[in-house]
Amino acid sequence: MPEHANAQRLRAFYSCFEHADYPARVREFLAPCVVWHGDNPFAGDFRGLDAVTEQMLRYEDHSRGTLRLDTSIMANDTHAVAIHTATASIPDVTYSAHKWTSFTLRTG
Repeated sequence: MPEHANAQRLRAFYSCFEHADYPARVREFLAPCVVWHGDNPFAGDFRGLDAVTEQMLRYEDHSRGTLRLDTSIMANDTHAVAIHTATASIPDVTYSAHKWTSFTLRTG
């Protein structure tokens, strides 16, 4: 069975993070009214493209560019879930967590 188109779309979203200009690239996938709810010491509730991409940059800064995600994706017509093993390592600190992110998908 071929992968759902929204799973492919979400993979394209995550591939943005392989590029230095990812804050501009991810904006192509997010609605202006995007809301990101986080549940870790650096997270919170972020509303709008600027707030969400600024938070993404904070993760990069805190990990000194070492944050990596090994991601599995499931999707249907209206929702997607990305399951991650997240890792980062800076001197004297190693981070490893198993996390998930849910997405509500809309077209237009």
